[in-house]
Amino acid sequence: MYCGECGAKLKKNAEFCGECGVKVHQKEEEEKKAKKVVKKIERKPMSKKKKALIITIVVLVVAVIGSYWFLSKRFGPEGVATEYLEAMISNDADRIYNALNLSGDTTFATKETFEKIFDSLHNEYDDVVNYKVIDVEYNEGKLTANVEFQIASEGSEEDTITIRVIKNSQKKFLIYDSWQVSNVSNSLLVKDYQITVPKNSTVTVNDIALESKYLNNDKSTEELDVYVIPQIFVGATTIKTVLPCGIEETSEQNISSYNTSYKADVSLESLTDEMKTTLEEQVKKDLTALYANIIAKKDWNSIKESYNYTNANLKDIEQEYEDLYEELVTDSDVTLKKFEVTDVNITDVSLKDNQLKISAKFTYKYTIDYQNFNNETKTKEGNSSYTTSISYDYVDNSFKINDIYGTVTYFSTW
Repeated sequence: MYCGECGAKLKKNAEFCGECGVKVHQKEEEEKKAKKVVKKIERKPMSKKKKALIITIVVLVVAVIGSYWFLSKRFGPEGVATEYLEAMISNDADRIYNALNLSGDTTFATKETFEKIFDSLHNEYDDVVNYKVIDVEYNEGKLTANVEFQIASEGSEEDTITIRVIKNSQKKFLIYDSWQVSNVSNSLLVKDYQITVPKNSTVTVNDIALESKYLNNDKSTEELDVYVIPQIFVGATTIKTVLPCGIEETSEQNISSYNTSYKADVSLESLTDEMKTTLEEQVKKDLTALYANIIAKKDWNSIKESYNYTNANLKDIEQEYEDLYEELVTDSDVTLKKFEVTDVNITDVSLKDNQLKISAKFTYKYTIDYQNFNNETKTKEGNSSYTTSISYDYVDNSFKINDIYGTVTYFSTW
């Protein structure tokens, strides 16, 4: 046995070291105490339940970090551009629309509308067989990004394309930056499409009514209403306008980056056959009534109420009627006995100051009495044609004549 202090060999049953004098049992007791202290600070083994909890927490933290990184990339410039390119390659209209990530007013840029026009669009990527992202370049303070792809197409050499994306102001799921395809969506969308129509017209675009919220008061005038649609897909679009004059004008517009506005106007070509017939009957009716009053020798004061209507300005029609009355009644050598309009053919229509102006050629039959050289009363029947121009207001769902230029004042006695 040896001394724990100096290492000298101890005598059997010695209480003190013969070399250093240290008490042998005191050292042993200190060693025992030290061992006890060591034992006291020893930790118990961790339970399986606690280990499982720690592992679960670690896995969740890793999963959250991984999911955030994945979704940030998925919703970021590279993910949005890749999603769009893949959708174009597969000709998937649904995925292409979703990749556009449209924001704001999409009333006229719905998925249903896009699916209708998709087949008519040119897809320059449908023959791409492989691709990879080679660069993502941020610009404008990371508000825009250019995602560059290397693509391989069937029967073509490898090429590079760039898809530009822009950051939206709103977050995705409140935490992720939201991006949308920009340069490609511009080829599919027209921003601020302008529609100009006569004041108080009603307009539908692809059967969707244009509400007053689209009316641009700054661009509108006293005679014209200007509507601005925030965004609308390119392609064939049907615009129907019911004008204040009661005419419905339907136009098929091929909207594109070169065709960003439309102005409704009345023309002969825009009239439906039904409307043209209606207007021709209106002209026939008004000419017949005009000459019936002349034959009855009624002056303006006796008939003006039949021409009156709300907010009517009868100054022009009054002057024309009085001139006709003077020509055929007051100063005429013949007496008009009969006047029948047999046919009316509209040659032109236009809209000015919210008044419908109609030019028409009409044929008519007439009967007159006149005095020959022997002062004998003779009767003559004849037929001829003439051209007239009539202006109408549209009031209470009916056409009201307010002016006429071109009336028959001469009837041949030969």
